[in-house]
Amino acid sequence: MSGNGNRVRVVLRWIQIKDNKEAAWDDEGEFRFRSKITTAGRSQMLTFPEEGYWSISDHPRRNKVDKIDKVLFEGDAGDTLVVEMFGEELDNLTPNDHLEDYRREFTGPVASWLGRHQPTDEGTGDPENMSDWRICYDIENA
Repeated sequence: MSGNGNRVRVVLRWIQIKDNKEAAWDDEGEFRFRSKITTAGRSQMLTFPEEGYWSISDHPRRNKVDKIDKVLFEGDAGDTLVVEMFGEELDNLTPNDHLEDYRREFTGPVASWLGRHQPTDEGTGDPENMSDWRICYDIENA
């Protein structure tokens, strides 16, 4: 525990798939995700969904898992907060396909980290808008 009184919560809100890594005739991919949140000298890792997988299309009308509202981390914040997320599309006959890794490091006052982090809030180079998927999460006071 850092004991600095800066407790934060990182909550995953939604994931959107831009490329399901499947052949054109296969409409949906089976996805699992991992998160790694590092702060105050320790890391917390989660896998989700907890069991099985999410079937997600890359069709624009069916490519989003909304209202996930999963707490990825809650605790004392150190001088930095690193949010990492990893996704993979599960394959039975071939090796799994990995999505582009997400990594973002927050520094400076904890208050500057707070808020929603999503693909549309920072323009064209937005880190939450990767080549094959997009994510949205909140950093809140805990």
